[in-house]
Order: sequence, then C-alpha cells, then structure tokens
Amino acid sequence: MKLHEFVVRRLLLLIPVLIGVAILTFTISHLIPADAAAARCGDRCGLTVAWTEDGVPITAYQQNIEQMGLDRPVTTQFRIYFEDLAVGDWGESSTYHRPVVDVLRDAAPITLEMTFFALFIAYPLGITLGILSAVRQDRMFDHISRFFAIAFVSLPIFWFAMVLQLLFAIGPPDSGVGGVCDPLFGTEGGCFPIFGRHDPSLTYPEDGFVPFYPAGGTGFHLIDSWFVTDQKLATLPAEFGSSRLLFKDTVLHLALPCACLGVASSGSLLRYMRASLLEVLHEDYVRTARAKGISESRVVIVHACRNALIPIVTILGFSIGGALSGAVLTETIFALNGMGRVAVKSIQYLDLPVIMGVTLITAVIFLLSNLVVDIMYAIVDPRVRLE
Repeated sequence: MKLHEFVVRRLLLLIPVLIGVAILTFTISHLIPADAAAARCGDRCGLTVAWTEDGVPITAYQQNIEQMGLDRPVTTQFRIYFEDLAVGDWGESSTYHRPVVDVLRDAAPITLEMTFFALFIAYPLGITLGILSAVRQDRMFDHISRFFAIAFVSLPIFWFAMVLQLLFAIGPPDSGVGGVCDPLFGTEGGCFPIFGRHDPSLTYPEDGFVPFYPAGGTGFHLIDSWFVTDQKLATLPAEFGSSRLLFKDTVLHLALPCACLGVASSGSLLRYMRASLLEVLHEDYVRTARAKGISESRVVIVHACRNALIPIVTILGFSIGGALSGAVLTETIFALNGMGRVAVKSIQYLDLPVIMGVTLITAVIFLLSNLVVDIMYAIVDPRVRLE
C-alpha cells in the first residue's frame, strides 16, 4: 500500500473513533453523580430571576436547567449535541462565558507548543544518554545515568517544576536572589521567567500579521512571532521590537516548563534506548561489522542504532500522552492557560461542554500521533509494510 493511501485510510478511520469518544464522553457526563445546573448558579440557585406568565417564580436553578437543555429527554440531548458538533458548535462554556471552540482555540496551542518543545528536549537527551550508557555498560557513567533515569521517572513533576523555579527563576530583579543563575552568570532575579507565557509588560499581537498569514495568528507563538509586520512590531516595547526578540521572549517563558516535562520524559527513554541497544550490540551482524574492521563509532551509530530505535519510535505516541498528562500540573505551576489548566478548572465547576471538548481534542492528538508513529516505524524498519 502506498503511503498516501495509508494516510487517507487512517484519517477516515478517525471519524468512527471520534464518534465513539463523543458517545462515551456524553454518556459519562450524564452518569456522574453531579448537577451541572447547580454548579453553574452556585449560591444563587434559590434566587428568583424571572416569572412565568401565571406569576410563578422561576429560580436561577430552574433557568439553568432550561438553558442547558437538561429538562429534555437524554435521547433528545444526545441528538442535539451531535447535530451541533457536526456543524462546529461545541456549546457555550459556563466557566469562561465564551464558546467552547474559542476557549480551546486559545488553550490548545499553548499545550501543544509546550508538549512538542518538551519532546524536542526529551528525545535527543534520552537517546544520547541511552547510547552512551549502553556503550559504557557497567562503568561509572552507566551507573550515574541509570540513577538519574530512575530519579527522573520517579520524581513528581510538580516537585521537579518547583525545584527548577527555585534554581533558575526566583525573586524580582531587586530582591538579590536568583537561584544559581545570579552568582554563575551575573543575572538579576534568575535566568528564566517564573510564570506566564510572555513578559507582563508585553501584550502579544493579536493582529498585524503579514498578508498571507492567518489574520489572528495560529496561537503558536514560536511560529507567529516571525510573521508579525514591522509596523506592528514598532508599536511594541523596545525589548520586543523585532521578530527575534519576540521569539526569544516566547522561548524563555517556555524553557522551564518544557525542561521540566522533557527531563522527566527523558528518564524512561534513556532506559528503553539502553536496553534496546544492548540487545542489538550482541547480534551477529554487529559482530560481523566489527570483524570487517569498521570503526566502533560507525558500528554503533550506523549499524546498531537504527534497529535499536525501533522500540523508541513505538513509544513516541505514549510519550506524547505522558507529556500531555504532565502538562496539567506543569501549566498550573507555571501559570500557563493551556488545555490542562482549562480542563482542571472546568472539572471543578462541572463545565461539561469544555470537558467534552478537551476530551475530543486530546483524542485527536493521540490518534494523529499514533499515525505518525506508524509512518516512522515503516521508515526506520524497512521490513514493516504499511497495510
């Protein structure tokens, strides 16, 4: 099967899977022992907000039930939900008082940007240390790397995030404290910002992009920063007055949360890579390559690593899932309004439309990541055929 045929078929298979996810999410939202209408009005549930034509008072709780459609049969609610979903109407958020699509459009790029940046740190770090650990098996470097691998896997992400804040970003510029950065690099108040997506003095451009670019940007600021017009950049503070400076501010604010997720994920990758490479290094074709006089570095990198990477490619989908789950705590600690933080807040206030929207977006990310894994698996291992 050709690659484009495989991709098209897998994309078509996403439709029934997403329908199944939507059905399951809708069912669970109606089975949980909670009252979304009561959560929406809180202490105001018993207040009278309107009157019927017969003079009967209508409380805020009754009004919420009617507005949310909870007084209708479940089958009717299900039909309306799917009809609205099919035309792109994901409902209204009672927490953010905005359409769910707009809430997720703002939150999803933050989480995805942080997740893929974290994997960009995790994979090179974990694979490189795994290779070095396997080549130096049972030596001091191997023992140290395995210790740190177990530590990175075991340590809670929220604790590791706070440690990074204490070491690299602590205190205002005039406080005289800045972790290890101030004495080492001569900084004031740490190397990296401690919270937020951008400097508080910067209002990130929501318009003013080049003509061929989306009018409001994509939400991925690492990319958007390079497509802001010179006229718009001139209206920003001097320290953000160029695309390079705007990009730099984005990277600096992503550095600590992405390092937290990336280093935590690299521990398991190191262990997988080490075990896989040790197994491959004992294969007959590796011994044959050595017998031919090929240098050890070429034997390891060219002959052994390609086959050792097959299990690593396989767990890429799980790594994306792990990074997404870790983003919930990381976004909270670093005050990033991504999908994780939105999901937590929506769960606290029983904002069911947002919860179901986050679930669907997460399902799409998982399915697309698995598609990419399958394609990469076929590229790395020529014995695999796309079927």
